[in-house]
Amino acid sequence: MLEVKDLSLSYGQKNVLKNVSFSLKEGEILCIVGESGSGKSSILLSIMGLIPKGGSLSGSIGFKGKELVGLSEREYLNIRGKEIGIVFQEPSLYLDPLFKVKDQVLEAYTIHFGKDGAEERVREVLKKVGIQDVERVLNSYPHQLSGGLRQRVCIAIATVCNPSLVLADEPTTALDLTVQKKILRLFFDLKEEGKGVLLVTHDFGVVAEVADRVLVLKEGEVVEEGSVWEVFDSPKSEYTKNLLSATYLRA
Repeated sequence: MLEVKDLSLSYGQKNVLKNVSFSLKEGEILCIVGESGSGKSSILLSIMGLIPKGGSLSGSIGFKGKELVGLSEREYLNIRGKEIGIVFQEPSLYLDPLFKVKDQVLEAYTIHFGKDGAEERVREVLKKVGIQDVERVLNSYPHQLSGGLRQRVCIAIATVCNPSLVLADEPTTALDLTVQKKILRLFFDLKEEGKGVLLVTHDFGVVAEVADRVLVLKEGEVVEEGSVWEVFDSPKSEYTKNLLSATYLRA
Protein backbone atom coordinates (compact mmCIF):
# COMPACT_ATOMS: atom_id res chain seq x y z
CA MET A 1 0.00 0.00 0.00
CA LEU A 2 2.73 2.45 1.00
CA GLU A 3 6.32 2.42 -0.25
CA VAL A 4 8.68 5.11 1.04
CA LYS A 5 12.15 5.23 -0.51
CA ASP A 6 15.11 7.47 0.35
CA LEU A 7 12.89 10.15 1.86
CA SER A 8 14.87 13.20 2.91
CA LEU A 9 13.60 16.47 4.38
CA SER A 10 15.57 19.58 5.20
CA TYR A 11 14.96 23.14 6.33
CA GLY A 12 17.92 25.16 5.13
CA GLN A 13 21.02 23.48 6.58
CA LYS A 14 19.04 21.34 9.02
CA ASN A 15 18.43 17.77 7.85
CA VAL A 16 15.29 16.42 9.52
CA LEU A 17 14.95 13.14 7.56
CA LYS A 18 17.86 11.32 5.93
CA ASN A 19 17.14 8.67 3.30
CA VAL A 20 14.27 7.03 5.19
CA SER A 21 12.85 3.90 3.54
CA PHE A 22 10.07 1.55 4.63
CA SER A 23 6.87 -0.08 3.40
CA LEU A 24 3.41 -0.77 4.80
CA LYS A 25 0.94 -3.45 3.76
CA GLU A 26 -2.84 -3.54 3.96
CA GLY A 27 -4.01 -4.90 7.30
CA GLU A 28 -0.73 -4.03 9.01
CA ILE A 29 0.31 -1.69 11.83
CA LEU A 30 3.79 -0.22 11.56
CA CYS A 31 5.00 1.74 14.57
CA ILE A 32 7.67 4.41 14.17
CA VAL A 33 9.54 4.92 17.44
CA GLY A 34 12.29 7.26 18.58
CA GLU A 35 13.06 10.12 20.89
CA SER A 36 11.40 13.52 20.59
CA GLY A 37 12.94 15.36 17.66
CA SER A 38 13.96 12.21 15.81
CA GLY A 39 11.77 13.08 12.82
CA LYS A 40 8.83 10.74 13.44
CA SER A 41 6.09 13.33 12.93
CA SER A 42 7.88 14.73 9.88
CA ILE A 43 7.36 11.40 8.13
CA LEU A 44 3.59 11.66 8.60
CA LEU A 45 3.52 15.30 7.49
CA SER A 46 5.54 14.37 4.40
CA ILE A 47 3.04 11.64 3.49
CA MET A 48 0.13 14.07 3.93
CA GLY A 49 1.82 16.84 1.91
CA LEU A 50 1.76 19.16 4.92
CA ILE A 51 5.41 20.18 5.03
CA PRO A 52 5.74 23.79 6.26
CA LYS A 53 7.05 26.45 3.90
CA GLY A 54 10.80 26.37 3.53
CA GLY A 55 11.00 22.58 3.67
CA SER A 56 12.80 20.70 0.91
CA LEU A 57 11.55 17.15 0.32
CA SER A 58 13.15 14.52 -1.90
CA GLY A 59 12.83 10.80 -2.43
CA SER A 60 9.69 8.81 -3.15
CA ILE A 61 6.36 8.18 -1.39
CA GLY A 62 4.37 5.64 -3.36
CA PHE A 63 0.77 5.21 -2.23
CA LYS A 64 -1.18 2.46 -4.01
CA GLY A 65 1.02 2.97 -7.06
CA LYS A 66 0.72 6.78 -7.08
CA GLU A 67 3.71 9.02 -6.40
CA LEU A 68 2.90 11.62 -3.73
CA VAL A 69 6.12 13.63 -3.72
CA GLY A 70 5.62 16.59 -6.02
CA LEU A 71 1.81 16.52 -6.09
CA SER A 72 0.08 19.88 -6.25
CA GLU A 73 -2.09 21.09 -3.39
CA ARG A 74 -5.17 20.59 -5.56
CA GLU A 75 -4.23 16.95 -6.17
CA TYR A 76 -3.58 16.42 -2.47
CA LEU A 77 -7.01 17.75 -1.55
CA ASN A 78 -8.53 14.72 -3.29
CA ILE A 79 -6.39 12.36 -1.21
CA ARG A 80 -6.41 13.84 2.29
CA GLY A 81 -9.28 12.47 4.32
CA LYS A 82 -10.68 10.39 1.48
CA GLU A 83 -7.77 8.02 0.95
CA ILE A 84 -5.41 8.91 3.81
CA GLY A 85 -6.65 9.98 7.23
CA ILE A 86 -4.56 11.39 10.06
CA VAL A 87 -5.01 11.54 13.83
CA PHE A 88 -2.95 14.22 15.55
CA GLN A 89 -1.41 14.04 19.01
CA GLU A 90 -3.41 16.70 20.81
CA PRO A 91 -7.11 16.83 19.87
CA SER A 92 -7.62 20.11 21.72
CA LEU A 93 -5.35 21.79 19.18
CA TYR A 94 -6.87 20.00 16.18
CA LEU A 95 -10.59 20.41 16.92
CA ASP A 96 -12.08 23.86 16.34
CA PRO A 97 -13.45 25.19 19.67
CA LEU A 98 -16.02 27.34 17.86
CA PHE A 99 -17.89 24.49 16.15
CA LYS A 100 -19.84 21.56 17.50
CA VAL A 101 -18.54 18.06 16.92
CA LYS A 102 -21.31 17.32 14.44
CA ASP A 103 -20.25 20.16 12.13
CA GLN A 104 -16.61 19.10 12.20
CA VAL A 105 -17.18 15.42 11.41
CA LEU A 106 -19.80 16.32 8.77
CA GLU A 107 -17.36 18.67 7.04
CA ALA A 108 -14.74 15.92 6.79
CA TYR A 109 -17.27 13.71 4.97
CA THR A 110 -19.24 16.18 2.83
CA ILE A 111 -16.14 17.77 1.30
CA HIS A 112 -15.56 14.49 -0.55
CA PHE A 113 -18.99 12.83 -0.81
CA GLY A 114 -21.59 15.58 -0.46
CA LYS A 115 -24.53 15.76 1.93
CA ASP A 116 -26.45 12.66 0.86
CA GLY A 117 -26.30 10.13 3.69
CA ALA A 118 -23.77 12.27 5.53
CA GLU A 119 -25.53 12.44 8.90
CA GLU A 120 -26.13 8.68 8.93
CA ARG A 121 -22.47 8.06 8.15
CA VAL A 122 -21.37 10.44 10.93
CA ARG A 123 -23.51 8.66 13.52
CA GLU A 124 -22.28 5.30 12.27
CA VAL A 125 -18.60 6.22 12.59
CA LEU A 126 -19.04 7.75 16.06
CA LYS A 127 -20.57 4.50 17.26
CA LYS A 128 -17.77 2.60 15.56
CA VAL A 129 -15.11 4.44 17.56
CA GLY A 130 -16.87 3.53 20.78
CA ILE A 131 -18.92 6.64 21.51
CA GLN A 132 -22.11 5.55 23.26
CA ASP A 133 -23.97 8.83 23.81
CA VAL A 134 -23.77 9.84 20.16
CA GLU A 135 -26.37 12.63 20.19
CA ARG A 136 -24.83 14.35 23.20
CA VAL A 137 -21.35 14.22 21.68
CA LEU A 138 -22.58 15.45 18.29
CA ASN A 139 -24.14 18.49 19.91
CA SER A 140 -21.19 19.25 22.18
CA TYR A 141 -18.30 21.63 21.70
CA PRO A 142 -14.85 20.05 22.06
CA HIS A 143 -14.18 21.65 25.46
CA GLN A 144 -17.29 19.92 26.85
CA LEU A 145 -15.78 16.48 26.23
CA SER A 146 -13.12 14.49 28.06
CA GLY A 147 -9.70 13.95 26.52
CA GLY A 148 -10.59 10.38 25.60
CA LEU A 149 -13.81 11.44 23.87
CA ARG A 150 -12.03 14.23 21.97
CA GLN A 151 -9.49 11.72 20.70
CA ARG A 152 -12.28 9.37 19.61
CA VAL A 153 -13.84 12.27 17.71
CA CYS A 154 -10.50 12.89 15.98
CA ILE A 155 -10.32 9.21 15.00
CA ALA A 156 -13.89 9.50 13.68
CA ILE A 157 -12.88 12.51 11.56
CA ALA A 158 -9.85 10.61 10.24
CA THR A 159 -11.89 7.54 9.29
CA VAL A 160 -15.33 8.90 8.34
CA CYS A 161 -14.44 8.70 4.63
CA ASN A 162 -13.19 5.12 5.05
CA PRO A 163 -9.58 5.79 3.96
CA SER A 164 -7.34 2.79 3.32
CA LEU A 165 -4.40 4.36 5.17
CA VAL A 166 -4.57 5.91 8.64
CA LEU A 167 -1.69 7.88 10.14
CA ALA A 168 -1.56 8.50 13.88
CA ASP A 169 0.84 10.87 15.63
CA GLU A 170 1.27 9.98 19.33
CA PRO A 171 -2.50 9.45 19.67
CA THR A 172 -2.44 8.28 23.30
CA THR A 173 0.21 10.51 24.90
CA ALA A 174 -2.12 12.71 26.96
CA LEU A 175 -4.49 9.91 28.01
CA ASP A 176 -4.57 7.78 31.14
CA LEU A 177 -3.77 4.09 30.79
CA THR A 178 -7.37 2.86 30.78
CA VAL A 179 -8.41 5.24 28.00
CA GLN A 180 -5.13 4.60 26.18
CA LYS A 181 -5.88 0.89 25.89
CA LYS A 182 -9.33 1.61 24.49
CA ILE A 183 -7.91 4.01 21.88
CA LEU A 184 -5.23 1.50 20.86
CA ARG A 185 -7.97 -1.09 20.43
CA LEU A 186 -9.58 1.19 17.84
CA PHE A 187 -6.39 1.14 15.77
CA PHE A 188 -6.26 -2.63 16.06
CA ASP A 189 -9.85 -2.73 14.77
CA LEU A 190 -8.79 -0.62 11.76
CA LYS A 191 -6.09 -3.17 11.03
CA GLU A 192 -8.66 -5.97 11.22
CA GLU A 193 -10.71 -4.12 8.60
CA GLY A 194 -7.73 -4.32 6.23
CA LYS A 195 -6.52 -0.75 6.61
CA GLY A 196 -2.86 0.14 6.85
CA VAL A 197 -1.97 1.99 10.05
CA LEU A 198 1.21 4.02 10.52
CA LEU A 199 1.49 4.90 14.20
CA VAL A 200 4.13 7.25 15.63
CA THR A 201 5.09 6.84 19.27
CA HIS A 202 8.00 7.10 21.68
CA ASP A 203 6.53 4.40 23.91
CA PHE A 204 7.49 0.75 23.42
CA GLY A 205 4.54 -0.18 25.62
CA VAL A 206 2.26 1.08 22.86
CA VAL A 207 4.32 -0.84 20.32
CA ALA A 208 3.88 -4.05 22.28
CA GLU A 209 0.10 -3.53 22.32
CA VAL A 210 -0.56 -3.13 18.59
CA ALA A 211 2.47 -3.28 16.27
CA ASP A 212 3.21 -5.86 13.62
CA ARG A 213 6.49 -4.21 12.65
CA VAL A 214 8.69 -1.48 14.10
CA LEU A 215 10.81 1.25 12.54
CA VAL A 216 13.33 2.83 14.92
CA LEU A 217 14.34 6.39 14.05
CA LYS A 218 17.26 8.39 15.44
CA GLU A 219 18.09 11.93 14.32
CA GLY A 220 16.18 11.43 11.09
CA GLU A 221 17.75 8.10 10.16
CA VAL A 222 16.44 4.54 10.35
CA VAL A 223 18.65 2.59 12.75
CA GLU A 224 16.58 -0.58 12.90
CA GLU A 225 13.53 -2.22 11.35
CA GLY A 226 11.89 -5.56 11.98
CA SER A 227 8.93 -7.43 13.35
CA VAL A 228 7.86 -6.47 16.85
CA TRP A 229 9.25 -9.76 18.16
CA GLU A 230 12.62 -9.30 16.44
CA VAL A 231 13.05 -5.81 17.80
CA PHE A 232 11.94 -6.68 21.32
CA ASP A 233 13.80 -9.99 21.62
CA SER A 234 16.96 -9.28 19.63
CA PRO A 235 17.50 -5.54 19.14
CA LYS A 236 20.52 -4.91 16.94
CA SER A 237 21.09 -1.21 17.63
CA GLU A 238 22.44 0.13 20.92
CA TYR A 239 19.98 2.99 20.53
CA THR A 240 17.05 0.55 20.37
CA LYS A 241 18.37 -1.26 23.45
CA ASN A 242 18.46 2.03 25.34
CA LEU A 243 14.87 2.87 24.31
CA LEU A 244 13.72 -0.56 25.47
CA SER A 245 15.60 -0.21 28.77
CA ALA A 246 13.92 3.15 29.39
CA THR A 247 10.53 1.54 28.82
CA TYR A 248 11.25 -1.26 31.29
CA LEU A 249 12.51 1.24 33.88
CA ARG A 250 9.28 3.24 33.62
CA ALA A 251 7.26 0.06 34.03
